[in-house]
Amino acid sequence: MVQEDATARLDPVRSAVRHRDISRRAPTLDVVDQAHELSAKLDAVELEHVLRRAVAQFGVTAFIEDVASPLLRRIGEDWHAGRLSIAQEHLASSTVHDIIMEAMRSMARRSASATVLVATPAGERHAIGAALVGAAAAADGWGVLYLGTDVPATDIAAAAKATKAAVVAMSVTYVHDRGRTLEEIRSLRDLLPPTVTLVVGGAGATGIALDVAAAGVRVGVTLADLRDTLRDATEPHAA
Repeated sequence: MVQEDATARLDPVRSAVRHRDISRRAPTLDVVDQAHELSAKLDAVELEHVLRRAVAQFGVTAFIEDVASPLLRRIGEDWHAGRLSIAQEHLASSTVHDIIMEAMRSMARRSASATVLVATPAGERHAIGAALVGAAAAADGWGVLYLGTDVPATDIAAAAKATKAAVVAMSVTYVHDRGRTLEEIRSLRDLLPPTVTLVVGGAGATGIALDVAAAGVRVGVTLADLRDTLRDATEPHAA
């Protein structure tokens, strides 16, 4: 009887928490729906306006996690299913990419106590995942060195050493050549000092997770995983 009473008292609390979480996310879900519709209509001007307004309203971190990521995932799924054309998918991706890159650069801190280097391995030419990683790190107060896409392991390692980066974050969206991708990541781990954390994330990381983990590389499929890795590496002071 006592246990039943305690459970009854907890139910309103749990309901309130669920309601608060849904209320917080509902506005961002509306933005995702609106942006998806505008992408399908190829309305570039209004799409950019809606997304920029969302950044101002929710902040960069919430925009990345609750707007950009679910929007891109939904757009990608619809493209693969044939519900959206390449033009519609590219419009959404390029608009999000431009806004995220602008946000990342605006938050860049030369005086940040730690640096994360962001790139994609040789052969990976999808930039949006790396851009999201860089912006999320910058929002958490990290100095970000963004090298872009298709960067050989030797160049990444050299840049990391030159800038004394504490973390190297690699974005892998699609694994077109499994052997080459694994070779690049393993080579990079060998070239980096053992004190530098190497994390690989993105949709393509799930299929190679066991292999890269065995090489001493952390795997962070989601942005939340990445932020956990950054917190473990060191604790810079956020702006």
